[in-house]
Amino acid sequence: MKREVVITPRAQAEIENIFEYLELKWNEKIKKKFSNKINTIINLIIENPELFPVSNVNKKIRKGVISKQSALFYHFNSKHIIVLSVFDTRQNPTKINKIK
Repeated sequence: MKREVVITPRAQAEIENIFEYLELKWNEKIKKKFSNKINTIINLIIENPELFPVSNVNKKIRKGVISKQSALFYHFNSKHIIVLSVFDTRQNPTKINKIK
């Protein structure tokens, strides 16, 4: 049985902010490439939720690297994969402690 993917409001807002940044500073092609990377990571998680390593911050959260500048944080149960954050790794690393 496949798990349902749930993207939290926080993660959705972070994705939208990254998309806005990519449109403003780069172009639509780069934005599309980033979107494809997110989708690839999510599909890998759907196939094998334990694929990515446990986060150093919280042992219930896993971290999938999207790019050198971003990572997707999630946890899962028998029915859902919950995307908690799409974190810009150039931010202050202590902000990551707020992911729950």
